[in-house]
Amino acid sequence: MKKHFAYFLSFLFVVATLVAGCTASREQEDEAEDELAEFRTWVSNKTANIADRTEEDWQKAKEDFKTRTQELDQKQEQFTDALKQEYQQLKQEFRDADDMYGRSRQEKRANEWERNLLGRWADMATINENNVGEVYVHFLAQVREKKGSWHDADWEMAEQVLERLNARKKAITGDIPTDTEVKIRALQMEFRTLETAADARDHN
Repeated sequence: MKKHFAYFLSFLFVVATLVAGCTASREQEDEAEDELAEFRTWVSNKTANIADRTEEDWQKAKEDFKTRTQELDQKQEQFTDALKQEYQQLKQEFRDADDMYGRSRQEKRANEWERNLLGRWADMATINENNVGEVYVHFLAQVREKKGSWHDADWEMAEQVLERLNARKKAITGDIPTDTEVKIRALQMEFRTLETAADARDHN
């Protein structure tokens, strides 16, 4: 009888241990689901209306993302396979938003530079064989005026504007007068000369 009772106690201990283990495991899964739900909400909020965010605001969001994912990465072993898959998807969603934000900011900056250097011809669809020479003259006049405060990044943006202007010139279907072509080549060479001189000055 005593032996049976001892077996019974052992059986109860094993059952209690299994129940406790299942309870602890369930609690860990519930906690993991709650943390992922919070992360899901955070990603949704941060990636909404992303184009309207300031650079400072988005930089803070990126730092917060790094902190949050470092913590969650250490808890992935508590995730079910479904939660692990969703977690990876949420991280990729934020990274995609970061890429989109970077492209958006770059496009806005490029448009701003075009307005500053091309003035009323910033809409390049308005440039044709009759005014393209005047556009280059205006562009170089702005470069000469503003170059004193430029650094490497500024010259890179100005070069992008020139490259787009050159591309527009090539796309013009009408005949550009020969004297205009000559003038444009001279202005293009002047830009390169000014850029090279600024680069040499900055690195001396």
